[in-house]
Amino acid sequence: MRSWSSVLTGRPSISVAMATYNGERYLPEMLESLAAQMRQPDELVIRDDASEDGTVGILHAFARRVPFRVEVMAGGPRLGYAQNFVAASRARSGGVIFFADQDDSWRPAKLATVSQQARRGRPLALFHDFAVEADDGSLAAPSYYDLLAERGFPPAAALKGCTMAVTRAFVDLWDWPAPGSPVSHDFWVALLSTAFGQRRNLPEPLIDHRLHGDNASGWIPDASSRAFTEPGDPVGPARLLIDLVIKPPRIGARTRTFLEVLDERGDAVDAESSERLRRLLRANRRRHRRQAAG
Repeated sequence: MRSWSSVLTGRPSISVAMATYNGERYLPEMLESLAAQMRQPDELVIRDDASEDGTVGILHAFARRVPFRVEVMAGGPRLGYAQNFVAASRARSGGVIFFADQDDSWRPAKLATVSQQARRGRPLALFHDFAVEADDGSLAAPSYYDLLAERGFPPAAALKGCTMAVTRAFVDLWDWPAPGSPVSHDFWVALLSTAFGQRRNLPEPLIDHRLHGDNASGWIPDASSRAFTEPGDPVGPARLLIDLVIKPPRIGARTRTFLEVLDERGDAVDAESSERLRRLLRANRRRHRRQAAG
C-alpha cells in the first residue's frame, strides 16, 4: 500500500522494519521515540521472533494508538535476528526502508534527516552516526564515528543495521541474503553499497544505541578485530570491511555468498567494481588459508 500523503507531497514514502524478540524491557522507549519523529513513517512492519514475554502485546497496543500503519507479524518460527529483519523488510512497501532495533531510542529528526538524502530510483544505502549508551542509559560515547576514529577506523567500519536505511531501488537491485545465509542483512548492505559506490555516511548522531548483555550485535571493532590490515594502511573501505568481518570459521560460505551475487547481479551493475570485489574476497580467503596452514 502506498502512502497518498507521500505521493501528493513528492517525498519518498518511509517504511520502518523492526525485529523483536523478548524485548519488553526496552521496547516501549523505542516505540515512543518512533511515534515522536518529526517525519513519521508511512508504515511500521514488525516481525516478532517467537517472543515469550509481553513483547507482542506491547506491539499491538502501540499499533492501536498511532496514526500510521503498523503491521505486527507474530506467531511464526524463530529465524534469528538477521533473517527476522529480512522477513520484515520483504513485507514493506516504502521507497526508503529503515531498520529498527527494539532497544534503542531514536532522536526526533532521524527519519526526516535521512530520508531527505534519498533519491527516487537510485540504489543507495544511507548510514548515520549515533551515540552509545550503557545498559543504565548513561552516555558511553557521544559519537560512534569519533570512537571509531580513536581506534584507527573510518566511518565505513560502522555496520550497525539500526543506523542504516536503503532505498527501494537498492533492494530491487541486490535483494537480500537467502534464508540460511551466513551473511547478515546489515553486512550485506554495508559491503555491497561500499564496493559499488552506493553508500553515504551522514555525520549527525541520530539515535542513542544501547549496549547491554542481550544485544544481538554489540560488536565494536578494535585493533584485535583486524586480520591483515593495520591503521594507516592505504586500503580501501571494502577491503577493510572484508578484513574485519569475513573470517573463519564461516569464511568459505560467506565468500561464496558474495561471489554468487556478483556473478548474478554485480557484473550488470558495474563490471569493474564487481571484479575488484571478487579479487578482494578471493585474496582474503587465500590469506586465511595460508595462515591456517602455517
